[in-house]
Parts: sequence; C-alpha cells; structure tokens
Amino acid sequence: MLTLRENIVHTETDYGTALLDERSGQYWMLNPTGTLVLRVLLDGGSTAEATDSMVRSYDVDATTADRDVQSLLAELRTAGLVATDTVS
Repeated sequence: MLTLRENIVHTETDYGTALLDERSGQYWMLNPTGTLVLRVLLDGGSTAEATDSMVRSYDVDATTADRDVQSLLAELRTAGLVATDTVS
C-alpha cells in the first residue's frame, strides 16, 4: 500500500493535487492524471488498477499509462514523499 510521509499534506484543486512538505516548505503539483493515479494508490489500489483507471478515464493505451504510473511512483520516491511504497 502506498502512503505519504507523515509530514506531507495533500489537497486536490481544480487543476490537480498540491503536495506540501510541511518540514521544508517545498511543494509539488500533480496534474489531473497524476491526481487520479495518486488517489487510486493511496486508496490501496495497485499500479495495475491505477493503469486501468487511466485507460478508462483518458485517451491513452495501457503501455503508455503503465509507463506513466511507474514514472510518477519513481518521482514520488525520489522526492522523498513516500513513506511506504510496497505497491505492485
């Protein structure tokens, strides 16, 4: 299950999702596609479920959607936003 670090807060906006690291003051913005992926993963969904949600919601093929899901996860990890990332 994917969870964000304790000091990370997030809120959905009209344009996507804002993530704020309360300790550093740094923030990140996710577009609507990233928001969909993050929502699925935070709700306990797998990367395959996030990919399926993208395919159903946007005009994208499964290969591209999977690549985008994996890329977002890698960026969340690199940014240090993820507390538990045992998503499969």
